[in-house]
Amino acid sequence: MQIALANPTHISEVVSFFNENLERNNSAVYSEEFFCPFGVKAAIRRNQMIVATVEGQVVGAFRFYRKKTQNRISLYQFAISEIYRGQGLLKKMLKTINDLPIISLCPTDSDFNDYYDKSGWYLQEQNEEFNVWIFND
Repeated sequence: MQIALANPTHISEVVSFFNENLERNNSAVYSEEFFCPFGVKAAIRRNQMIVATVEGQVVGAFRFYRKKTQNRISLYQFAISEIYRGQGLLKKMLKTINDLPIISLCPTDSDFNDYYDKSGWYLQEQNEEFNVWIFND
């Protein structure tokens, strides 16, 4: 398995990967932007996408933003191929950029908050709309 920054040759495969592994009816998906191929393309061109590949096939991907004014990284969007879920792949991928705390938002009413809780993220704050989870491994 290889984990690295995505490059422009990955664009179409990452777009397809997110289309296959993100579901519009998932309560953790709070923005239509998660399905926008232009957002994926832009993130890859700005070096803000990490991919995990096995034999050249994308099995995990996430989009992130460094927030210099807040001294943290925002995890914006991620997906893991079904056969690699439950194996800690996201954590391995996050460690490649974990020079600052990593923050992720999850709608407060989403069952996906259980994922963050069970996989070692810490609940930093909560408001009406989102739980703010932090990863600092």
